[in-house]
Amino acid sequence: MFDRRSDQLNAIAFNTSAPTDVLLRLLHEEAAGAWGAFMARPLPDEVVDAIVVHPERRLRSRLAESFAVSGEQRGRLVEDPHFRVRQVLANAPNPFRSSAPSLPLPVQRRLLDDPEPIVRRDAAFYGNFDDRLIAGLCDHEDAFMRGASCRSWSLLSESVRDRLLYDPDDDVRQRARIAACSDDAFWTGVLLESGLDRLCREDVIQYGAMTIAIAERVAASGNAWDRKALALNTGAPLDVVRKLVDDPEHSVRLAVSVRPEFTEAERVAVDFTVGPSDRLGPVEWVRTCEDAGVLRDCARSSHTWLRRSAACAEHLPADAVELLSHDDDYAVRLLLCERQPTVDGEVVLETYLNCQVITKSLLLSHPNFPQTGLAERFADDPDTVKRALAVLDPDVDADVLARLLADDDSSVSSAAAVHPALPPGLLLRACDEPATATSALRNPTLPAEIMHERLDALGVPR
Repeated sequence: MFDRRSDQLNAIAFNTSAPTDVLLRLLHEEAAGAWGAFMARPLPDEVVDAIVVHPERRLRSRLAESFAVSGEQRGRLVEDPHFRVRQVLANAPNPFRSSAPSLPLPVQRRLLDDPEPIVRRDAAFYGNFDDRLIAGLCDHEDAFMRGASCRSWSLLSESVRDRLLYDPDDDVRQRARIAACSDDAFWTGVLLESGLDRLCREDVIQYGAMTIAIAERVAASGNAWDRKALALNTGAPLDVVRKLVDDPEHSVRLAVSVRPEFTEAERVAVDFTVGPSDRLGPVEWVRTCEDAGVLRDCARSSHTWLRRSAACAEHLPADAVELLSHDDDYAVRLLLCERQPTVDGEVVLETYLNCQVITKSLLLSHPNFPQTGLAERFADDPDTVKRALAVLDPDVDADVLARLLADDDSSVSSAAAVHPALPPGLLLRACDEPATATSALRNPTLPAEIMHERLDALGVPR
């Protein structure tokens, strides 16, 4: 019963047509189950005004971590009396596969100068702050903050860099040297002799500048993680990396096989496999590539990992998008639909219908997803997944909606309950049915008074 109550409160909170007075009611303690919605939906200024001065820190923290309100609205919490709220504000929201608006510069400055060390330190390392402000921390009395300035290494003068490279604090020196090693192999060598933890060591090997001598020492390492990182370092001497083609570890050989200098024949000659269910992050040099010709080569490659990586490339040309949309590897097509806005709608639809990952619903928001005509195609389909898609049709007839609302499968009836074309009588009836109430309360055509009545029933004060 508690879960159903919380679900209904959240449904009202997420209703895009919920008026200000309904949202203000949800600020009562009796509606605390809906407070999570306030980090994921836009809010009118009147509601923000009320949250900023609300006595409950949990609610203010929800606004602080919101990725759906403006930076100016979030920034109003910069003077919050509780440091934990300011700490949440200092950490950049991290919505899945999207970004949140930045805080205004005065707010960023205030957080970097917060009297609580944990607030300013989180701001320096985890906030999405202006690089110039981060670079300005280079002379900070707090060694932690000086170390953070290394995030803006390219903006620091040579004299400042030298000072940080020999800072009296061990952590500052290490951060500076990690920043410097990408252009200076001397620091790569120093770091690899300094006893780094595994993850830092891998980063230094993969991104640090390399002399032949350093590369040969790494290639001879008994640690497969080191050798794999070396193979992925596109600046490492190729003659040294080639010696890893016959490495006993599959992960190392696989990394060698995606070297940008290799021909297709050389890739095929490497002993590696990529299975349909192997989870591999995109090859970085492919993902960031801007050369259309190189990306076409990757899209045509027999190497599955290169094709998957090309599907994620921002600058993938249209003909390569078309080619990969018919790829034999399902992961290639899925990544393509997730990352490329120009994929044909029917490819997106087919990919969705075959999708087995938890993020499949994101494909429904693809700009080319073919919503129009779905009711005619799928309203009577025996497959419940397809019948649920029929409800996405903006032109679906009211009688079809009524039939889908009465569907035996809850996923279908719930989807129908949200459709704005649902006749008012059916909508009100759906609000009272356990199987559809939560979805019906999110219907954008739901009258405000019905929302108020439901909040009355749930014990939320007016």
